[in-house]
Amino acid sequence: MILGLVTGAIGVIAIACGGFGDGLASPANRAAMLTTPEATITLPVGGGVPTFCPPAEHSTLQDIVTTPASPYFVQHPEVEATSTPTVIFLPGGVGSKASAVRVWANLLSEGDGAEKFRLVIPYFEDADLVDDTSRVFRIYDEVLACYGGDASQIHIAGTSNGGLAAFAIMMAAPDRFASLLGAPGAFPNNAPAFVSESLRDKPVFNGVGENDVAFWKPTVKLTHAMLEAAGIGSVYVEFADQGHRANLAFDETVFFDFWRGLN
Repeated sequence: MILGLVTGAIGVIAIACGGFGDGLASPANRAAMLTTPEATITLPVGGGVPTFCPPAEHSTLQDIVTTPASPYFVQHPEVEATSTPTVIFLPGGVGSKASAVRVWANLLSEGDGAEKFRLVIPYFEDADLVDDTSRVFRIYDEVLACYGGDASQIHIAGTSNGGLAAFAIMMAAPDRFASLLGAPGAFPNNAPAFVSESLRDKPVFNGVGENDVAFWKPTVKLTHAMLEAAGIGSVYVEFADQGHRANLAFDETVFFDFWRGLN
């Protein structure tokens, strides 16, 4: 019964986000068809940092625009270490630069513990999130090659359309990510058979605004219930006094508490 309810609720989200029809596939359904691509960056013979990597700029949100996987934003940790975890957080809507900046301002920039992470926010210019979701894998490879960190502690996250895409990216390559976070997010409607097999050891954070629109809140709850029923570690959190888009009053520390608890 839970799986049927989840599938039905996700169908409602599909309609609200533009539909799953042949003319306009949702980010989740498009991304669900991905396979993990081969690395698309050329690494130096014998190791070392690729020549195309911009030097890390600390204490600022760095806009990466000249590399093979760009554009994306990156906030580097205060202290660089081989153990540094990385979060890749996808913005909502079409994934515009403005949406990425809003993710930074409202969801990441003030969280307690943010300074210990490398925070990566892709954005999409020549193509939108639906058409260019697979670039996340190239960004993943590029950030590790350019700036290092712990490859076993890469977390995928997103909000709204970015949350749908993040869930589907985890479906495409669960071995590449340590955890999954949607704020909000949900699986595409072909997910149930996959869940128990590929997410067994992958913690999932299911967050939604207390005042979010009707189809999101029940769907996130049901996604959480589906994961728990499959024996997967899932956290469900309602953000007090928040709607679909978190505002500047949102306490971002809840995300970093989740990620820090996994390291």
